[in-house]
Order: sequence, then C-alpha cells, then structure tokens
Amino acid sequence: MTEQEAIDFCKNNPESAAKIIMMVERLEARIEAQDIEIKELKARLNMNSRNSSKPPSTDNKLNKDRTKKNSDVEKKKRGGQVGHQGSNLKLSKTPDIINILSSSTCSCCNSSLDHVESSKVEKRQVYDFPEIKIEITEHQLHTKQCENCQTINKPEFPDNVNAPTQYGNRIKAFVSYSSTYQMLPYGRIAELIEDLVSHKISDGTIYNFLAQEYNKLEEFENILKQKLLKEDVLHSDETGINIKGKLHWIHLTSSSILTYYMLHQKRGKKAMDDMEILPSYDGILVHDHWQPYNHYECTHSYCNAHILRELNGIIEKEDNEWSKDMHTLLTNMNIAVHKAKDEGKNQLLKEEIESFTKKYENICKIAKECYPAPEKPIKKARGRPKQEKGKNLLDRLSKYKEETLRFVNDFRVPFTNNQAERDLRMIKVKEKISGTFASFNGGEIFCRIKSYISTLKKNNFPILKGLRDALDGNFHVPVESTC
Repeated sequence: MTEQEAIDFCKNNPESAAKIIMMVERLEARIEAQDIEIKELKARLNMNSRNSSKPPSTDNKLNKDRTKKNSDVEKKKRGGQVGHQGSNLKLSKTPDIINILSSSTCSCCNSSLDHVESSKVEKRQVYDFPEIKIEITEHQLHTKQCENCQTINKPEFPDNVNAPTQYGNRIKAFVSYSSTYQMLPYGRIAELIEDLVSHKISDGTIYNFLAQEYNKLEEFENILKQKLLKEDVLHSDETGINIKGKLHWIHLTSSSILTYYMLHQKRGKKAMDDMEILPSYDGILVHDHWQPYNHYECTHSYCNAHILRELNGIIEKEDNEWSKDMHTLLTNMNIAVHKAKDEGKNQLLKEEIESFTKKYENICKIAKECYPAPEKPIKKARGRPKQEKGKNLLDRLSKYKEETLRFVNDFRVPFTNNQAERDLRMIKVKEKISGTFASFNGGEIFCRIKSYISTLKKNNFPILKGLRDALDGNFHVPVESTC
C-alpha cells in the first residue's frame, strides 16, 4: 500500500483506521516491553564471576572470555616454572631409626672387619609414616589394705576414664578434624579409620565425638565473641546452606586471627542481632554493602572487589566511559596504597588523597549525564521506579564515597572483603562434598568446631593438638590481635 492509498483508506474508513492505529500502539508497547526483557535476559546470561557476584563455580567453562584469560596458563608445562625456587627434603639431625649398613668381612680376602673403624659414612634418609594401629591403654585400679592400720587404699581412675571401655581423645580429635576441616562425610570417615587401623566405628559414634567436642568449646565461643568486639577491623558475610531441603544461612564475622560462624534460619538483621557481635561493635566493619549491615552504628567500609566486578558488567552491557574510568581509578588507588605499605608508610600523602578523591568526584559528576531522567515517569503499582544497573551503582558510589574510599584514608582497612570470602569458601566445599546437614543441631556443631579450627589455623597452632586439648578442657585462643 502506497502512502496515498493509506491516506485514502483512512478518509474512507475512519473507524477501521482508528482500530488499526490503536492495534499498532499496543504492538509497539508490547515490542518495547519485550525488548527490555530480552535485554535483561541477555545481561543475566552474560553474568559471571568477573562481572557480578556470582561464584566462579557457576561460570560457563566454554565461555570465550574465560578461555582467553586462561590461555597463558594452559601453555605452561606442569611442575615448577622457570625461576621457581624449589625445595626438597633435608637430612634430619635426629632420625628416629638408624639402620647401620656395614660389612663384617672383606669382600676380597674374607678377613674380619669388626674391629676396623669406618673411613667414610654416607647417609640417606627415608621419610615415611610409622605403622598406624589402634592402641589400647588399660588402667588397672589396685585396691590395697594397710597391714598396720587395716585402712583400705583405693586410688581413682583418671578423670577422663569413666567407662569400662571408651575411645580416647586422639581418635575423637581426628574425627573432628576429618569432618570439620577435611569435610569428609560420616561414612567416609568410618571407612578411612577402618582402612588405617582395621577398626570399625559407627556413624552414631562419630556424631557423639563431634557433639562432645562441640560441648567442650562452648566457653571458647563466648570468649571468641568478646575478642571479636575488640578488633579494630572485622569482616562479615553470609552464605546459604541446605538443611533437610530448606534454605538456611551461615553467617560469618572474622578478622585476621579470629573466625566465628553461626547457623541461622534467617539471612538478615534478625540473624545478625542473634549473633550478638555487630549490635555492640564500634570498630570498622568491611562488607559487600548488603543493606542489613548498614543498620549498625559502627564505621563501614565496602568491598571494592564487588564494585570492580559490577563495573566490569556495566562496561560490557553499557560500554560507557565513566565505568572504565572508575575501574581504572579504583585499581590505581589500590596500587598506590600497596606501594606505600611496601615502603613502610602508614598513610598516603595528603595531596595524593585529595587528588584521588577529586578524580572520584569528577567521574561521578560526569557519569550522571549518562542517565538523564525519563521524559515520562513509568507508572508502577508500588516501589521505586526501576533503574539501569549502572545508575544504581553510580548512586551508591556517590552516596557512600567515604565507605568506598576508606581503604585510601585508613591503611588498617583492606581494599576488599576477601578475608570473609576466604573464610566462607570452604562452607560451599562442605556442601559439595558431604551434601546437606541432616539436622540444624548438626549444622551448629559444625559451625562451632569450624570456628575453633579456623582460629587455630590463622594463628599457626597445630589443629589436632588444639582439638585434643579442647577435649581436655584446655582450648586455645589468641592473646592479642595482629590488626
């Protein structure tokens, strides 16, 4: 149909033309909505651990960007690389067993060599496990009657020996270590012990060992909370965990030397209040800007790793200059802070801080021009109008400048919340290896023992010894913070 034919049709058939126009408007509105939906779905499909908060485990292994990123790694040969400082076993000055290899007679004339001193001694040592076997200690209580006064003398069994037969603290500590640190499920722990020492234990026995360790660490947990409140800088995060098919949350509060995990049915402020740390904390809390953390009156610092990932996503989706400039600026700030720390400085020069801050403010100011206000406000039943992700991040960066740049002004504060993310990472490993917790109580047992083990590990204290000592009532906590 030509333009003139269309005009004539409208003149001759005004009602039909009106219906067609209304239909076109509805189709245009539907196409516009579908375009927005397609755009959102494409953005969601392209999300990965580099441009969002998604974990690396969810990345598409065939993703081109990931393949390109790892191409240099794949070219490397296995083993130590050029320039790598190797290490090997050293000869011990105190070997446990010495096997003397000496000739008793001459290989030529068959004369005795027993009285001849060695002219040279060569040493080779073999590092290996000793033979592992179950060791049974029997305590015999002997009652005696004094011949002089006829008094019956009966000693006491050791405090921790209170049954005709029982397991010792070494095997209990080993089970706690295997379950909570190595993340082995009960069945594999029982199988491992049987393979090592040819002794069978049941899943119920394993649970009882863990419950006993949990009970012995109750006082440790109370002391741990009090010590966390005294730390200058704390890190917080949370992750979902499945318990009998229902989503629960493991909350974390940690520092460089302390770790506390808590299992809860809720994710938000109710759980954080029940943790009994953040409501009373007055130091610096590093987190990923999840809103419930901001309810607390402590000083806040936001994880810039999350911000950099969001900026990557905005660069890919919107391809604007402000996100690239902000990514570069934050990266340069981090480099400058690390360089100053390496040089033994406690802070950046005042001029450097002012220069970085001014650049930050200018980028935010220029970026606002990328998001003009819509001509017609979108009608919505309730809630705030939906914005572009770039605009949401820009609003956050503008409003929370101090929290974002705190690492520049205070060297105690790290650039990221990596401490919390490292502390939580093994929780997901636990879920992948052992599956879900069978009960809420089992999850609580895991969290308390895991808190203790993580704290031991951060302070370079032997884990198995620490677990054994806790069963004896002598748990270990750090004396002072290294923050």
